[in-house]
Amino acid sequence: MTASTAIPPLCTLLQTILLTSALLLMSACTEKQEPFPDLVTEFADIHTDSNGTFTDMTTDNGTRYSILNTNIQPHRPDTTYRAVVGYVPESVAPAMPAARIYSLTAARILADSAEVLRHDPTGIESMWRQGAYINMQLTARTQSGTQYWGFATDSVCHAWTDGHTHYHLSIHHDQGQDPTSYSRTYYCSIPLTAIEGYSNDDTVSVTVHTFRGSLTWTF
Repeated sequence: MTASTAIPPLCTLLQTILLTSALLLMSACTEKQEPFPDLVTEFADIHTDSNGTFTDMTTDNGTRYSILNTNIQPHRPDTTYRAVVGYVPESVAPAMPAARIYSLTAARILADSAEVLRHDPTGIESMWRQGAYINMQLTARTQSGTQYWGFATDSVCHAWTDGHTHYHLSIHHDQGQDPTSYSRTYYCSIPLTAIEGYSNDDTVSVTVHTFRGSLTWTF
């Protein structure tokens, strides 16, 4: 088991590296400019090469794209980043389709935090399962201080009739010394591979302790 991870409330870091804001918006269109493209927005794992340049990404539905705009500022070499990506597919090649990235919002992978489990209340907009992850859009009440997040497996129930297992998780949240002031939104993911013993036929429930009581999702 590992300790929980501190996440800046704005969640604008990809493993402590700030993404450039130049990618986030295009300038307003003039009569001679092309209209802003229709973006596809979803969670993805983005990979860098030995030079730290983004080369390709794999979305949660399993589609892998090569990244066309290689002018994105360098990051750590040979690293996989988790992010919510706004992109436009621009070609369909036999080997690998290509896409151009227009927006990036950092997402944090939550770690097993059972040893330091706390259930300080937080906010949540949504939670869903896609591919190998359980994704969520959380909100924090903050004054830009440090808060701690993770997950814990609270119980495991084996169904002897069909051989499947049900895992009940809860979201670890430690407000720390950060006052509960204005709300900020950020994105997090739990890899299903991080749940010890989990297989694809099993079910998972995740409980979040909110300011309005506990909410549970089952996948």
